[in-house]
Amino acid sequence: MSLLLEFIATGMFVGKLPFAPGTFGTLLGIPLVLILSVDRTVYLVGCALLFFLGWASAEFMVRQTGQEDPEQVVVDEILGYALVFLFVEPTPLNLALGFFLFRVVDILKPFPVGLFESFPGGLGVMLDDTVGGLLVSVFMYLLLQ
Repeated sequence: MSLLLEFIATGMFVGKLPFAPGTFGTLLGIPLVLILSVDRTVYLVGCALLFFLGWASAEFMVRQTGQEDPEQVVVDEILGYALVFLFVEPTPLNLALGFFLFRVVDILKPFPVGLFESFPGGLGVMLDDTVGGLLVSVFMYLLLQ
């Protein structure tokens, strides 16, 4: 069970790469978005499922490492990027723009994103990127209208 939780938390072990694990984890969100976007219900259920699996696996990694937000945990970036397309169609241009904007938000943690890091354990790991993805989704929706 612990190997499965680590596999999920690290995005199929992509988070163990020695450099830019968050960026590579975000890239894993691209095929996920394309797969889930076949149907709106599938998309919503898939994102909800990933949130809860991410929360459980991130909680496991927080306890294993003793770190508040272990760098190798990238399931939060995968979900955050997927949420960018909640209100926006995943066209090639939008996938690229969403990637860039999400990475900026993920790195800078603008208000209110940074507030959600203070939640304890795996929940805090997941929430800041969840809110970041939603923020980028709303921004892109308004930008593209």
